[in-house]
Amino acid sequence: MDKEAGFPTFECVLSGTIEELDSVVERFFWQKNHLAVALARLRIKDTAWSEKYEKMMRYLSDLSNSLVNFTEPPSHKFLVDLSLGEEIEDDTVVRLLGTREERTIDLTDAAIMVSELMHWYVRLSKIEKFRKGFPYEKFQGLPFLRLALVYRAIRLSRMS
Repeated sequence: MDKEAGFPTFECVLSGTIEELDSVVERFFWQKNHLAVALARLRIKDTAWSEKYEKMMRYLSDLSNSLVNFTEPPSHKFLVDLSLGEEIEDDTVVRLLGTREERTIDLTDAAIMVSELMHWYVRLSKIEKFRKGFPYEKFQGLPFLRLALVYRAIRLSRMS
């Protein structure tokens, strides 16, 4: 690599700036893709919920497009619906210690990925050059995505 050229950069459509690969905005989109991979695995392992995981993946894709293109966010009503019912949250480590169900482990991991995605979203919303691209209105579905995954993990852990 030519030392004069430096590390690769990219033009960020969200900020209109040239960003380096270690930009926090890049981290958000990597995290979104890690979550999509986890949901794709769950779609295969947890066939009873395959369609729900696919819908979650489409939601993530549509949310990403909405952020980049400054368009309306996708509906997250289906995530709210998946989160309705008994409010059940438990200690993550206790849940994992008590299960032999691999899907519970994968769901817990995916829920943690959503929490990390939420972290990056909030962080970006506080940075002036990214603030416009990360408004609160587009954030609102993410907590429900996390809850839906946690609730499914808990239900499956109770079955094992």
